[in-house]
Amino acid sequence: MTDSGDFRTRLLAALPRLTPTGQRVARVIQHDPAGAAQLTVNQLAELSTSSTSAVVRLAKTLGYEGYPQLRLALAAAEREAGSPVFATDIDADDELSKVLHKLTAFETEGMLATAELADPATMEAVVGALVGARRVQLVGIGASGLVAMDMAQKLTRIGMWCGACTSEDEALVQVSLLEAGDVIVAFSHSGETSAVVETVERAASGRATTVAVTAGARSPLARAAAHTILVAGREDGFRSAAMASRMSQLLIVDALYVGVLQRTPSAPRALRRTYEAVADRRTGATDSPTARATQEPR
Repeated sequence: MTDSGDFRTRLLAALPRLTPTGQRVARVIQHDPAGAAQLTVNQLAELSTSSTSAVVRLAKTLGYEGYPQLRLALAAAEREAGSPVFATDIDADDELSKVLHKLTAFETEGMLATAELADPATMEAVVGALVGARRVQLVGIGASGLVAMDMAQKLTRIGMWCGACTSEDEALVQVSLLEAGDVIVAFSHSGETSAVVETVERAASGRATTVAVTAGARSPLARAAAHTILVAGREDGFRSAAMASRMSQLLIVDALYVGVLQRTPSAPRALRRTYEAVADRRTGATDSPTARATQEPR
C-alpha cells in the first residue's frame, strides 16, 4: 500500500473512528508526512504526546503490519506525489484562483475519504428503510439544514412523503409525530448538536427508524441512532465545519437518493411527471400547451 492517493484516503477515512490519542498521532503525520517518515516510533510518540502502542495501533488501523511499514508508505507517498500528500490550508493572502484550486483539492479529498468510510451494509439498510417508509423526516441545524433540504427536495420529486426541519422547535414538533414505519435522517458534522440528538432520541422512542449522518463516530448522535453513516471533512484555518462537511454529506445524500430511485418502481414516472409539470416555465420552451397557445394566430 504505497500509492499516495490510497494512503491519503485511508488516513482521512480513519480519522473519525480514532481515539483522541490516535488522532494526535494522525495529525502529526497529516501535517508533515515526509518529516514523520524520518521519525522512530518513540520520536513520533513523543511528538504527538501519545505512546508507542498508540502509534502501532494507528499503523494497523490503516492496514499496515506495523510502524516500519507505515514509515515506508509515508516516504513512498511523499516521493510519488507531484503535489502535497494532503490538501494545504487556505492562506489569508491567497488569490481567488489559488483558493479555488485548494478548495477543489479539499472537496475531492473529503469525498474520497467519505466513499472509503461508507459501510455498504449500512447504506443498503438505510435505503431499504427509506423505500419502505410511510414518512421520512430530515433534520439539520445551520449548514446541515441545507443538506436536509436538498435530500427532501430529491425525495419529494420521486413521490415520497418527506419534509426537512432546520430549526430546533420545528424538528422537535415534527418528530413527535413519527412512529413505527417512519424514518428520520439527522445531519450533524460533529454529532454533538443537542437539539439534533434529542430529535433522534425522541424518534427512537416512537419506534421510528433513526439514521445519523455525521463525522463523529463516537458522538452522542452516532450512539443514539440505529444506523450511522460516517462522513469525512477536515476543519482547517479558513475552512469551518460547515465547509468541510457539506460536500461529503451531499455525496451521501446523492448515493441514498440513487439507491431509493433504483428500488422504487414508481419513482422514474414520478420524476418524469414532476419534470414535465414545470417544463413550460423554462426559457426557450416552445412545445408546451402554454407556449403553443401564445404562438397560435388569433
